[in-house]
Amino acid sequence: MDILVIGNGFDLAHDLKTSYKDFLDCCSKKNLKDCTEGSPDYKKLCKNNLWMKHFITRQNELGDTWIDLENEIFNVIYGLKNMEVVSGSGVVADKCPQILYVQEDLTDFKFSKIKDYLKKPNCEYDVNKKEYTTDIPAKPIGAFSAYFKTPKGFLNFLYDQLREFTKGFENYLTGKVLKELPEESKYQLSLQAIGVEPKDKDVHVLSFNYTNTCEKLYEQKFNTYCNLRIKPVYIHGKVCNSEDCNLVLGTHSFSNERTSSNTDPISVNFNVFKKHNQRHKYETIEAYQDFLKLLTDPKRVIKPVFHVVGHSLDKTDHNILKHVFLVNKNSIINIYYHNEEAQERLINNITKIIGEEEVMTKVRMIYQHDEKRGILKPKK
Repeated sequence: MDILVIGNGFDLAHDLKTSYKDFLDCCSKKNLKDCTEGSPDYKKLCKNNLWMKHFITRQNELGDTWIDLENEIFNVIYGLKNMEVVSGSGVVADKCPQILYVQEDLTDFKFSKIKDYLKKPNCEYDVNKKEYTTDIPAKPIGAFSAYFKTPKGFLNFLYDQLREFTKGFENYLTGKVLKELPEESKYQLSLQAIGVEPKDKDVHVLSFNYTNTCEKLYEQKFNTYCNLRIKPVYIHGKVCNSEDCNLVLGTHSFSNERTSSNTDPISVNFNVFKKHNQRHKYETIEAYQDFLKLLTDPKRVIKPVFHVVGHSLDKTDHNILKHVFLVNKNSIINIYYHNEEAQERLINNITKIIGEEEVMTKVRMIYQHDEKRGILKPKK
């Protein structure tokens, strides 16, 4: 059984601007006009979304280094967990309610300085069931404002803002990036599993992307030993044009209990920011669970061959990757790299996931454009 495990590097190899850095560059002040022409309007998102402001500020600080959005989300909530406004049961009574004012044209906002934008309100405001409101009648001109009745209200606001950012990213992918997807790929997608003769005529795709690039370009266009069909599973959701957004955008799992003297637990109130929780919240986990049943079917001898291409194997997906790679003892893992630096990084990351002994027995490292064994062969 052949399984493609694809990450954002797969889209980037096909010249699609699907990275978070691409999106932030699009929404930066210097490029915003070009981005909004013929595309969904991101001006409101850039003016009123604190995550957008924070991410753009951090990307500007990083320069040419690509921002790790998922790790950045963790850094934000880890920094906020001890703030009095969000510290849960430990909050000092006179610290809430709070009101937030941020100028819409502010270009250097960071959550680490959020206390500079909070103050005690002069009056109370009606709040929704989430215990916050952004409907503030008397606010400074050109300012975005929000009122939090309780610390829980602040957390709900923070999460809703992240979901608003996620929806904006989905609109960017559907309204701009996927419209530039060519009809024909510049590569021949080739699966050449070593020592495994598949009985199925399906290639299962375990996609950590939001886009359907693989389906669009390669459905029934494989260069392999039989006529194959793609059967995709979208671990983190798939982009669509509806109002609802089921894309998973969060951070890696973290402890809610003290595990050592050097680690501080994070309240369960922040768990909604975990990708693990969001996979269940937005119901993307069910297709994955059904896929696992195929890998462990007791009525068949399954020999899974994983073809990992374009996935960094970074820590935000470690738990789910470890699970799927080791659920069947017969697994073979072909990891495709695009240069030597990536090869070394991928070796280190897969070793962190499944351990050195499993890497020695299961893993093969293959240059992704290799003429004989590569998975993305340039067309001649």
